[in-house]
Amino acid sequence: MILKICAETCLLFILPLFLYDGLCFTHWMVTDDGLSIKAVSDSPYDMIQPHSLVQFLDQERKLGSIARMRDFIQEHEKNIHVHEDADDPELETKIRKTDEDCIMGGFMSTSKDAFLLAYSLGKLVEDLEILASIEFSDDIKKPRMEPHCTYDLQFSIYAFEHFPSMQQRDTLKIIPEAAFQKLIPPNYSTAEFGNHIAKALETKPTGDSFLRLAALYWRIKGDAPKAVECFRRALHFTTNKMQARTQFDFGNLVHRAGYPSDAIVLYQLALSKINDAVIHMALADAYALVQNRSEAVEQYNIAFSLDPSMKNAQVKAAALKCDQKLISAMEEQHKNLLDTIREKNLYNDKHGAIKKMEESAKENVIDVEEKMQSALIYDHFTYDSSCRSVSISDRLVMQCSVSDWRSYRAVREERHRKLLANVKRNAAKNALKYNARNVVENLNDSHELIVFLEKLEHMKEMNMDEPIDKPIYPQKLLPSTTELLEHYLDSGWPNKTLCESSYWHFSLPSMEHLPQLFLSPDNKGFRSSDLLGKYLGLKDGEKHPLPWHPPFCGNYISEKPLLAIFELPGIRAAAAHGHSLQFTEDKLRPLFLKLMDDKITEADIAQRIGTLMKYKIGPQWLVYNLAALYWRIVGAPGEAITCLRAALQIQPGRYADVALVQLAQIVMRSGTDYDDYLSDVAVLLNSAMHIDQNEPIIHFLMGVVRILQKKHNTALTHVRDALILDPLFQPVVAVLHALKCLSKIEQGLMAERLHLRCFSQEEPDVYCLGIHSDRCFTVSKKGEFMGITYPVGSKREEENSCRRAFSFAPFILPANPSSVKEAEQKVQKQLIKHSKVVQRKTNVDVSDEIPLDYGAEKSLRKIKKMIAPSMKNFFQTEILFTESIVPKEAGMIDSWEMDVLVDKITMPEGRLTLARIPERRGMIAFDIPLPPELPLPSKDQITSGFQYIPLPPKHTPNGNFCANTKMSLAILREQSTSTWLSVTAKGVNLEEFIDFQASIDLNEDFEPVCPEVLSPSPLLSLDHLPAYHLRHQFIYYKPEKGLTDAFLKLGKGKERIEGDVHWSLSTASALYWRVRGDAVNALKCLRQSLNSAPSDMRDVALVSMANIYQQAGLLHSALITGGFALKMSPKLVAIHFTLANIYASLEKYQHALMFYYSTLSMQSSFEPAKERIRTIYCFTENTSIQS
Repeated sequence: MILKICAETCLLFILPLFLYDGLCFTHWMVTDDGLSIKAVSDSPYDMIQPHSLVQFLDQERKLGSIARMRDFIQEHEKNIHVHEDADDPELETKIRKTDEDCIMGGFMSTSKDAFLLAYSLGKLVEDLEILASIEFSDDIKKPRMEPHCTYDLQFSIYAFEHFPSMQQRDTLKIIPEAAFQKLIPPNYSTAEFGNHIAKALETKPTGDSFLRLAALYWRIKGDAPKAVECFRRALHFTTNKMQARTQFDFGNLVHRAGYPSDAIVLYQLALSKINDAVIHMALADAYALVQNRSEAVEQYNIAFSLDPSMKNAQVKAAALKCDQKLISAMEEQHKNLLDTIREKNLYNDKHGAIKKMEESAKENVIDVEEKMQSALIYDHFTYDSSCRSVSISDRLVMQCSVSDWRSYRAVREERHRKLLANVKRNAAKNALKYNARNVVENLNDSHELIVFLEKLEHMKEMNMDEPIDKPIYPQKLLPSTTELLEHYLDSGWPNKTLCESSYWHFSLPSMEHLPQLFLSPDNKGFRSSDLLGKYLGLKDGEKHPLPWHPPFCGNYISEKPLLAIFELPGIRAAAAHGHSLQFTEDKLRPLFLKLMDDKITEADIAQRIGTLMKYKIGPQWLVYNLAALYWRIVGAPGEAITCLRAALQIQPGRYADVALVQLAQIVMRSGTDYDDYLSDVAVLLNSAMHIDQNEPIIHFLMGVVRILQKKHNTALTHVRDALILDPLFQPVVAVLHALKCLSKIEQGLMAERLHLRCFSQEEPDVYCLGIHSDRCFTVSKKGEFMGITYPVGSKREEENSCRRAFSFAPFILPANPSSVKEAEQKVQKQLIKHSKVVQRKTNVDVSDEIPLDYGAEKSLRKIKKMIAPSMKNFFQTEILFTESIVPKEAGMIDSWEMDVLVDKITMPEGRLTLARIPERRGMIAFDIPLPPELPLPSKDQITSGFQYIPLPPKHTPNGNFCANTKMSLAILREQSTSTWLSVTAKGVNLEEFIDFQASIDLNEDFEPVCPEVLSPSPLLSLDHLPAYHLRHQFIYYKPEKGLTDAFLKLGKGKERIEGDVHWSLSTASALYWRVRGDAVNALKCLRQSLNSAPSDMRDVALVSMANIYQQAGLLHSALITGGFALKMSPKLVAIHFTLANIYASLEKYQHALMFYYSTLSMQSSFEPAKERIRTIYCFTENTSIQS
């Protein structure tokens, strides 16, 4: 019965029956203050022999030992808990998610393969061009040869024969390096490339260029031993200039073949000659392979500092630092684990000792049954329990029992029921919470999609409209890239061989072959891949839950009025097109897939874009641009324009160039229903250029537009600007190559030169092009040209033909308006009398280079009517320099001696180069400071010009005033306009000095070289200006082909003119040299003109001199020179327009506006001035005349 009571009690109250943890039995002890006693629960002194003092003392000793050992074991428990808390199985995951280096490093592997990359120091332009000069017959029937490097070379001290990699070179292995295929011209196949090198090695087996290219071929093929043999010979025979490049290429080969220690030596040698980011990058990879992580990180940091576009350097450095942190953390974790094991072993040892001691102490204490009886007896005397005395072995003992088990069970069941009810209530509440979900739009959504949308809640409407990284452009050019840029910009590149080689043939863009480009938001510092992955909560390679839909943007267009640019006819025509295979841009697909590293499909990316739009996650302008890119790929220009409209509504200013560039390409491709769609494209690109002038794609596309408009000179300027911004932008290099080759081919085609002649003496009114040509025209009495067909070819007709060339520009007219009619009649008479006339052209391009005379409206109309051929296509007559009497006031004195206070001229140390001065404005550093008083027009002239183009009420880029602006501020600032003041504007008759009647010896090739001035006045010719002393270093001065019309047959003077030369002739000769791009000879002629011309005629030469200095970038000298001309003739249009352009180049737009308005006051219909005024108002802030 007693045992049953104990069992029931244990079940109900869950009372463990342990020695010191069971029922409460006490002994008494004195308190710490010694003033009272207190009971000790469950006393270990409730002993079997309470009367034995020896047992009591033994028990006290044992319990003291147990207490001390428990203190020790508690310390061990604390240590174990500390170590267990430090032991985090998710440690690696936490570090990767929280550490900055690990976040930047991402999931990049730090395995061996990640550091066995192929590198190249740019394109092998020089080697390939030398290869192109080797001519050979390519017989298709003969088998292709391979470039084996077999020149006998037993040993070379230059070839690093002591390297382990060289000693084991026959066993080296690499995988085929197909990435190097992009280094060779695209028209080459690998077999053709190898065959060409093999032929070249036959002609010159020691040519270092051919040996390097042969090594490249074998690397592409994956044959390391043969590549090493070529490198051995290349290292032996290479020039000093190419030694570093060869060492680097060889180092990269042995690096990839598994000898990074050898590669480190070669990389360091290359670095001693070329400080290039690519070399630092390769060196860092090699250090990483030899486990020198700290040195590798340092080299990665140097590479990134030299070239911020090299993001992979930053990522690799971060990945290595992350890896080092993980290794350190794991080592610490391992040490912590060993400490935990040691502490647990000590704990177990002490715990075993305590157990033995407790068992020994337990033997002195009464058992549980006796303790239970003692408790019930205590309850009997305290609470009147049912206990009675019984006699056992002649001794009285107390026994207790439970009388009503039903009541006991009833109490127990009641408590159990209440507990169960309470548990059910709590369970119901928890189930209600679990089933309460957030709003789910579609009840049929899959569980996967529901979970995805729930995770997306905290990301909704998160804008994140600030870039993470630095913009890619403008980028700092590396030495190798700078060298490549100078090579491309050199006037000798490409040479005739390259232009004629079929392997180097690049065609110009056409409507059938338009470039397909995307101005990536990543250029601005954003990360599109993060937006499409991390911000959607999708891991690397994880798919977006189904269903997938295309990213339609129509639902996200606001009700705001259309921006002005969307009213352009070209955009409307493009927007009207639906989905069509005709408009697909397949070349953009790899770029689109590259957004997610080619790990997911096109449809998946499209759905991600749609999700970003729907929940407004991330910069929405960026998302809409990605959506437009998708629609361009699938060929739906209308949908793409809708997305771009949404993008520009959200971001009409900053970063709007991304959308404008896409819009321009869509119009270029699908807006052809509108005749003048290319003008609309130019408007869009100019607007984009105004937002960011550092993007090479914008300049390149503007060049493409000019090519389509047949404006090749202007196109060359834009393409060149794009190349300067990024010399490695391959489409730019190809188009620049094609444009330069086209120019050289045209110069070489003598048959295409314009040869004007009258048909015969019997038919003086008929003129033909070329000696043997039937392309003829006649001149009416009104001076109009009409094409006719007239047979040419008989010997008699050739004998009777009058072959004198018409020798001067018809639009050089007198300054006096009253004599304009008389001058026109005289010119008409000259046309009929002589033999050459200018061929008319249908398309007139005066947008970039505008030759001016004194500004008469009729003269300008004549310029627009008659466009002369470019300088390379015209036939020039002879100029006869006759002596004339020099007026007294213009006579030369024997010598000059005077003291003049001028600023000290700072001459540059060494030769000026494009690498040293990468942009034209840099020339100002060598110029004179601006004077305190600047040249300005009169107030009356400014106010008179207001009526022709008044200030708009609200000049914003989106207003109607600015909608059709076709010039950007960058073009206004950077693109100098050629101007020229005609001598006839000053009343000079050139027929007195040029014999237009004289016959011409077509076999002679004379040029109008002006003699040196014997005793020049440095004040008259402004020799104190730095521009004059730097005339031999005008690196930015180029041929002024816009003045070709003004020159028209005024060349071909005698090679050297003896004696005095009239100032008007030297001025006209300067025009010839400006067309040729020879600033030195042009300035020589202008100095002679300034020293010999009357005081009221010197402004003619000063305008030309100011314009030359402006073209060369010495803007302060140009302004001072133009200021002198203004003082002499304050009412000549050419002077005002020239000064306005100089101020615009100096970015002094208020002063420029004043002169543009004064230009209009004298010539109200002059459109170039109006266009420039509109550009300044639309693209500058707070610029006005009043200020």
